Order: sequence, then structure tokens, then C-alpha cells
Amino acid sequence: MKLEPDSSKTILLINISGKYAATNLDSAFLYANKAYNFAKTNQEKSDLVKAGLNLANRYSQLGQSKKSYKYLLEAKDLAHSIKDTALLARVYQYFGYHFSDKSEYDQAIEKFNKAIEFCKISKKNRIHASILNGLGIIYWERGNSEVALKKYLEAYDIFEELKDTNLQLVLLLNIANIYADESRNDVALEYYQKILDLAIKDKNLDSQAVVYNNIAILHQENKDYGKALEFFKKTLNIYNQIGNEAGEALAMNNIGENYFKTGNIREAIFYIDNSLAINRKLKLETEIVYNLESLSKVYLFTGKLQKAYDIINEGLQLCKKLKIKTMERSFLQLKSEYYYSTGNYKKAYKTHERFNKLKDSLIEASKSDKIAHLQMQFETEKKEKENEILRVKNELTQENLEKEKAFTNFLIVFFVITMSLLILVYFLYKSKTKVNQRINKINGMLEESNQKLKVTNATKDRFFSIIAHDLRSPFNSILGFSELIKSELKEGKNLNLIEEYNANINESSHSLFTLLENLLQWAKSQRGELEFNPVQFDLHHLVQSNLIIFKLKAADKAIKLSSDIAPHTEAYGDINMVSTILRNLISNALKFTEPNGDINISAEIQDEFVFLKVKDSGIGISKENQEKLFKLDCNYTTVGTADETGSGLGLILCKEFAERNGGDIWVESEENKGSEFILSLKIA
Repeated sequence: MKLEPDSSKTILLINISGKYAATNLDSAFLYANKAYNFAKTNQEKSDLVKAGLNLANRYSQLGQSKKSYKYLLEAKDLAHSIKDTALLARVYQYFGYHFSDKSEYDQAIEKFNKAIEFCKISKKNRIHASILNGLGIIYWERGNSEVALKKYLEAYDIFEELKDTNLQLVLLLNIANIYADESRNDVALEYYQKILDLAIKDKNLDSQAVVYNNIAILHQENKDYGKALEFFKKTLNIYNQIGNEAGEALAMNNIGENYFKTGNIREAIFYIDNSLAINRKLKLETEIVYNLESLSKVYLFTGKLQKAYDIINEGLQLCKKLKIKTMERSFLQLKSEYYYSTGNYKKAYKTHERFNKLKDSLIEASKSDKIAHLQMQFETEKKEKENEILRVKNELTQENLEKEKAFTNFLIVFFVITMSLLILVYFLYKSKTKVNQRINKINGMLEESNQKLKVTNATKDRFFSIIAHDLRSPFNSILGFSELIKSELKEGKNLNLIEEYNANINESSHSLFTLLENLLQWAKSQRGELEFNPVQFDLHHLVQSNLIIFKLKAADKAIKLSSDIAPHTEAYGDINMVSTILRNLISNALKFTEPNGDINISAEIQDEFVFLKVKDSGIGISKENQEKLFKLDCNYTTVGTADETGSGLGLILCKEFAERNGGDIWVESEENKGSEFILSLKIA
């Protein structure tokens, strides 16, 4: 008779753990542990399953997936031993969430479907609907919004029968999110308003906060930052009211990022800092990662490089600890930008190499997941076929099998003889034609090879001409001025003169570095060794990160360097190649623009292309010389407004990279009226 009170105590401890889950993870874990130990002492298997699932959930929240999985396995074995279908439904539901959190979606779908089978047996409609919601989330994550919507609607019908308003709100919210994801913002806003009306009616503050946050994101995507800020602050007020510190931190980070987009740096830092402080207090390490990313972007943009460096390093360490490789990539890119900003190009290059290696490892992991998925599909189909063969064999009598075998053997022999004769006739008929075709093909290949050799020799000669001519000038300058410095130090020791010589050496070194970088990129391209990894990327972010690199150089010539490309202007291509093109165009614009001039970068979307434009107020280019810019055999170079030099190879490299990305590059210019270089890129 003591079992009932003890069982009630276990359930009470589990419920207390659940209450703390959203506000205090340490307390939630403490009560989950108490519930599990109490159930284990009491030796009531059904309660131990429930307590084990609760403890597994808490470990998952703490990011300890291995321990979470251990308790899930133990709960599964216990549930099977007592043959409790209702508990088995919950166990496999938790397995589904476990694999879903790890983005192992095939495994998650398998476990969710297993859970649905047990739900149908035990008639656990509420769990069934929750699982359908989980499946909808997975298909949404995979980009299959049609299947996701179907799962959400099935779940909604069940919750409607159960008259569960809270869960109906969750489903309506997910449906609204699908429409928002598909950029059908008007429909999404209608659903959000419907959810908001229900939440206000039921005084459900949590749901109100979530809806306000999502409405704010829609306004932010529409670049209506004022409206977005209004709804983000409504979200923050509700979380303040109900004492949800994790929610407050999320809202503050969103407000900070919104202020950053509008250029209000002081408010951006204030809100993101406060968000970070709350997340540190709650030990929400994943959320801390996103705070650190936001802060590092702000400090990089404002030129507070040491602060940005410290935050980036903290973010990288936390990503490695939590094994969040996608965010680790983001921080490596930010660190590369930091080194570019400080002029440490060697470290910038090495950091970018680490970024690329991590990107490659993620691509390989993705390929491995796809192979595993195909292997699982193959094994399933193989078993189904084997079962079908066995079923057919059992239905047939031995007599029919013998007849079928004899008939099959006859057909095989007849088929082999017939095919042999046909093949023999065919080869006799075609042998002479094939010999002639082979001779013609070989002659054609020899001619093609000969033409390629001619082109290769011409290219090689041009390449060595560039090296001989353009490497000599900066080296002569460096050697000459270094000798002058040496002589001046022995004799006159005129510091102003030494500083001038040193400046000339520095300028020649930069020219030499740019030339070598372009030569290496061009040589790789010619050998076919340059990797091509096209992705969808934000053109605004790419331009801003490159503008930082040229900020000091523009300031030296008092040139206004600006961009009016809006955030979230999407383009499709290889980021490294597009970045190389952009750097060459900005460098050339600075070179040929007079002091106190203007350089503006803009973008225009037409049909399936985005046109990136770099316009300067410089010396311009004549029609005759415009035709020489992108041709290797023309050897067109000229001196900049401050006597800067170049090889002409940069624009040739730009042309090759533009065409590799499915676009083109050209110039529109008049002498003494500036130039506008235009790069076309695909949108998707």
C-alpha cells in the first residue's frame, strides 16, 4: 500500500523539475536527479522510466547528449520489459527529440514513426499530436514545407478534438512560421494576429511574447526597423513581467542587433551586453555563443579591434567546447577579418585557411550523412525484396517451379545464341566504319592538342613577360631605397628623408604582395587547382568586410569610400572568388581616384542576376583602352594618381572568376569623368 504515495512523490519531483526547466536549469537538474534516485530506491519500473526520461531531458538541456542518450536507452529497456505501450510511445518520442537536436533527421524520423505506432495501440492522442509536430519541424528544417504543413495540420486536428488551446497555439505558430519562411509575410502576419488574439483571450503571456518576437523579425526582414524595435520591446516587457530571464536575454540580443542594423552602435552594445550578462548568469552557453558573435561584429565595424579580438577568441573556445562547428566557422571568418583590419595579412590568410578546412570538413560530414541515409534506404529496400521473393516462393508449388526453371533455362540458351549471332554480325558490319572513325578521331585530337600547345606557349610567354617586367620594378625600388636609407644612416641621418624612403619601400612591398597574390591565384586557375564552392551569401556583409580592409588606404588619399547595399542582399557564387574580384576593383578605384574623390559600391537586382557596381570619380578610361583591360595579350597597365603601379593581371583574374561564377564583368567609363566597373552574379 506504500506504492501509491511513493509513486506520487516521484511524479511530484518530476513536475517540480519541469517547472524550473525554463528559468533555472540547475534547480531543474537537481529535482530530476532526486526523482530518479527516489524511483530507483522504490523499484517501481514505470516511475523509473518517467524519471529517467525527465533526467535525460535535463542532460540534453545542459548540452550533455551522451549522458542523455544513456538514460534514454535505460528507459527504453525498462519500458519494453513491462510492455507498457503508453510509456514506449513517450520513450521513442524522446529518442526522436534527441536525434532531431543532433540534426540526425533520418534517425529522428524513424524513432518518431515508431512512437506513433505505440500511440495508436495505447490511444495516446496527445503524444501522437506532439510527435506530428516534431516531424513537421524536421521536414521544415529540411526545406520540405509541403510535408511539414501536412504534419502540422494533422496535429492541429487532434489538438482541436482534445480542446487543448495551448497546443493549438503552438501548431498555429509553426504554420505561420512556414509562411514566413516562404516570404509570404502577409499570410504569416494574419496567422500571427490570430494566435495573438487567442493568446490574449487566454492570458497566455508566453505565446504573446513569442508572437511579438516573430512579428518583429518579419518587420526587420522588410527593413522596417522602427516597427521591428516596437515589437521586440513588447517581447522584452512580457518576459520582464513573467520573470523569464532566458526570454529577456533573447529579446535584448534581438533589440541590440536591430539597433546595429540602424547604425545606433551605443544602444546595440548596451542591449547585447545585458543579454550576455543574463546568459552567463543562467549558464546558457549556446546563447552566449550568439551574443559573442553579435558583439564581435559590432566592435569590428566600429574599429574597436582589441575588444573584437578578445570576444572572437572566447567565442571560438566556447564553440570548440560545445562542438558547434557552424558557429566556429563564423568566428574564424571574423578573426580573419580582424587580422586584415590590423594589416596582419599572413595571419589573416592562415585563419582563412582554417575556415576553409572546417568548411570542407562540414561538407564531408554532410556527404557522410547522405551516404548513411542512402545505405539505410538500400538495406530497407533489400529486405523488402527478399521478403517478397520468399512470399512468392511459398505460394508456388514444386511442380510449377521446375517448369519455370526449365522454361527459363531454354530462354537463356536461346537468348545467348541469338545475341551472339547478332553481335557477330554487328561487329563484322561496323568494324570498318569504327576503324575509320578512330583514325579521324585521333587526327582531330592531335590537331586540338596542337592548338592547345600553341595557346599554352603564348600564355607561358606572356606570364614570364609579366614576371620579368612587373616584379623587377618593386624589387628595384625596395633595393634602391634601402641602399639610400643605409647611406643616409651613415652620413646625413635626415629622419624626414629616411621616413620618405621607408614609405616608398612600404608602398613597393604592398604592390609586390598584391602582384604575387594575383599571380598565384591566376596560376592556380590556369592549372585547374582553384576550388569552386558556390553558396548563397549576403552581399552586404561581404562588401562591408572588404571595406574595412581598405579603410586606412582610402583615408591616406582622403577618399570617401562607401556602400549603399542593403543588408540581406542575396547572391550566389564562390565567396573567395567574389571577394578577390571585389578587392581588385576597390584597389583599382583607390589607385585611379584623385585625393578628396568618391568611391561608391552599390547593387541592383534584375531578373535572375544581381549587378554589383564599383563607381569612382577618378581619371576614367578611354574607349580604346577599355577593350584592353580584360585581355592577357594586350599588356595594358597605367600609373595611379599617386604614382601607384600595377601589372594589369588583377582585372584578367576578375574576368576569369566572374565567368567561373556564371556571370560577367565590364566597365563603363569616360576620360576625366570616372569609371564604373559592373559585376553580374546569379541570385540563386
